[in-house]
Amino acid sequence: MRTIKVTLVFLFLYSLSVVHTFAQTPDKLEYVAKTLEGGRKDGVNFKKLIGDVKFTQKTTIIYCDSALAYDKKNSMEAFGHVRIEDMEDSVTITSNKLYYNGNGKVAELRGNVVYVDYSIQLYTDNLDYDLTNKSATSFKGGKIIDGINILESIHGNYDTEGKMMIFNDSVKMTTPDYVLESNDLIYNLITKRAKIKGESKITTNDGKVLIAERGSEFDTQKNTSAFLIGEVDTEKYFLKGDELFFNSQLGSYTAKGNVYVLSKEDEIVIIGDQAHFWQDKGIAKVFGDPLLKKPLSDDTLYLRADTLVSINDSLEVNKRLLAYKNVKIYKTDLQGTSDSLAYFLSDSSITFYEDPILWNDGSQITADTIDIYVKNGTIDQLNTSANSFIISQDSTMNFNQIKGRNMVAHFVEKSIDNVDVIGNGESIYFISDEENTKAIMGMNRIVCSYMKILFANNQVDNIHFFGSSKPTGKIIPPHELKEDQKKLDGFDWRIEERPTKNQLLLPPKDQETIKIVKEPTTPEMAKEEELLKNALQEKMKNKPNSTPNKRLQN
Repeated sequence: MRTIKVTLVFLFLYSLSVVHTFAQTPDKLEYVAKTLEGGRKDGVNFKKLIGDVKFTQKTTIIYCDSALAYDKKNSMEAFGHVRIEDMEDSVTITSNKLYYNGNGKVAELRGNVVYVDYSIQLYTDNLDYDLTNKSATSFKGGKIIDGINILESIHGNYDTEGKMMIFNDSVKMTTPDYVLESNDLIYNLITKRAKIKGESKITTNDGKVLIAERGSEFDTQKNTSAFLIGEVDTEKYFLKGDELFFNSQLGSYTAKGNVYVLSKEDEIVIIGDQAHFWQDKGIAKVFGDPLLKKPLSDDTLYLRADTLVSINDSLEVNKRLLAYKNVKIYKTDLQGTSDSLAYFLSDSSITFYEDPILWNDGSQITADTIDIYVKNGTIDQLNTSANSFIISQDSTMNFNQIKGRNMVAHFVEKSIDNVDVIGNGESIYFISDEENTKAIMGMNRIVCSYMKILFANNQVDNIHFFGSSKPTGKIIPPHELKEDQKKLDGFDWRIEERPTKNQLLLPPKDQETIKIVKEPTTPEMAKEEELLKNALQEKMKNKPNSTPNKRLQN
């Protein structure tokens, strides 16, 4: 009775061993051919198959001109017009030679390998295909065609089930619009999106170069790209940011974080938090406390505002820079603030709108609108329109004042040389003792519609009068002078608002962390530009002659 039990236990264990062995036994390769010969090499038996050779292993079929079959190893070598068909995945691979391990189900294909799977074709000379994991690995160079996109690399791995491709070393992706180069790339055949971890470079058909320093993503269907620490280099612009987004179809770029924009032709640099560039329109727009730097002879113009817009055009007269809200400028001979500004590059003129204030040396200039003209890097002429007012503080700490409808100020060596007052002219200037400039001899108050005021050492020196109306005025001695007589109506000394270079160069406190400013909608931008354009056209219609003194004298 004990013997029977032992026998039963042995048989049970043996049956488990047999089942396990059968479970581990791979599918045997089956084959047919026109000619079958036996052979032995290096102590290994093989069968040589010639003519219409066909190997089968479940859903895998291998065709070739001739082959060597190793039955004990369950492997084979194939030569000439090799073709693998994986009926389960609709994969077809052709090559010159093949070694196939039926146990591991790995095919090693060499020479003129062509892999076809649904919409893609892979070309290489070296490909390993794992039928179990449904993955293909190419090395020593390969090219994949996915519809209209071509991908090339030294090493590549294709997951047929996940429809993912991983490329390494000298990766190149060619699309109808650009060529992408990198050392790594992951490509999704379903979404048509490519992702890169390291540095990448895009060269568009029209010669623009985009570079990502630390990773990027591409949507080849929508022709959009996203870069980390990205830059774009065109014939006229250079744009860089922590993040760069490129839309090839729209020809637009968006940069975010530590943005740097260079206009090569005009030598203008703009830095900010966010920028947009529309290639076809030639418009670059920068947000987030942007700062502009423009070299001018031996000086530099600094400009800061909430928004800066650079407009490029084939016509030089249309090239301009627009600044919106909280505008501040600084150069050694001129500082100013306003709500908005237009800088015309063709004649180096700048127009300030809405509550503009400019300072030159000790003079403050205000009006409804102010135009300045720069020549050889320095201010040459300044025109004011409506409610014009010039204030300068003299050595006695009193304020010399000029008031009128419109004015034209001419500059010599960066300082005001003379001012033409056109309409409703009034002036106050204090006469100082020649021996003691701290003491005043009296105050001269003059009213005359048209007058020319001459300056010397930044102080009023002489006044000439023009027009049919006679000037009226009087000199008030110091002992008769009252405080309310020392100022013309509308006097407003705003020296505390005068910008300094450090104020423009140092970023605002709220820039300690990068902030992304929401872009105004395109209609809002168009409306702002239209209003600015209309105001400028209206101003130009009523613009006084650039040399009003000659007109008045006639």
